[in-house]
Amino acid sequence: MDAGKLTIVLHRPSSAENIGAAARAMKNFGLSRLAIVAPSSWSGLPREGGPGRTSEAVLTRARKMARRASDILASATIHPDARSALAEATWTCGTTSRTLEGRPRLSPRELAREVEARSALGPVAILFGEERRGLSDRELGLCQAVCTIPTAAAYDSMNLAHAVAVLAYEVASAETGCGVSRPRDRTAEPARHATVEALWDRLAVVFAAAGYSNPQNPEHILADWRALLARAEPTQREVELLVAAVRAVERKLRIS
Repeated sequence: MDAGKLTIVLHRPSSAENIGAAARAMKNFGLSRLAIVAPSSWSGLPREGGPGRTSEAVLTRARKMARRASDILASATIHPDARSALAEATWTCGTTSRTLEGRPRLSPRELAREVEARSALGPVAILFGEERRGLSDRELGLCQAVCTIPTAAAYDSMNLAHAVAVLAYEVASAETGCGVSRPRDRTAEPARHATVEALWDRLAVVFAAAGYSNPQNPEHILADWRALLARAEPTQREVELLVAAVRAVERKLRIS
């Protein structure tokens, strides 16, 4: 597997030490691409005072924990939300202990095999949630699959950096073999996350204008459509065709 095709995404991490330890685990297993969805607290001033922004102070503490993996933090990209962080990915797996209807639920080893297979076609990402709350349904809805790390029932809450280490190890150890699903077309480019999200943005407008979606909860029907498209595994070209078709409907209905 080309490790440069896999991005580890930390969604609103609250601990600088966990960020640094996650980078260290990535370095241990040959991964280098890190994206961070910034918590809202990063936009303020440091609690301990001093110059700069909170984000700078957090990353400084994270670099101390990362030690010789500080280069991963130096090249990490910072994003305002998960959609932005996943924009270039063609396949994303979210980490959670919950089952998400309409999404495959993978073990760490199954995830590693999926990453190996799908990274041959395009960029992939693993999305990790904030330490206290994990990933919400909205964030998991951006993923084509979910992964659960099996833990003892007596204590099933894992530290963020430990979870990164477990999955990074499995990815580094992945063996090509049975049990991995393959994209239906291994020659065409898989749909990029940003293009799929553009489709949902346009469909939400059309559904609302046509009275098809519930204005009080428009995401409810879109969640079913997301699951349908995830199962279909469309190519980039196919999603572009769908976006163009929806835009043509918008023009016909004079939806601005």
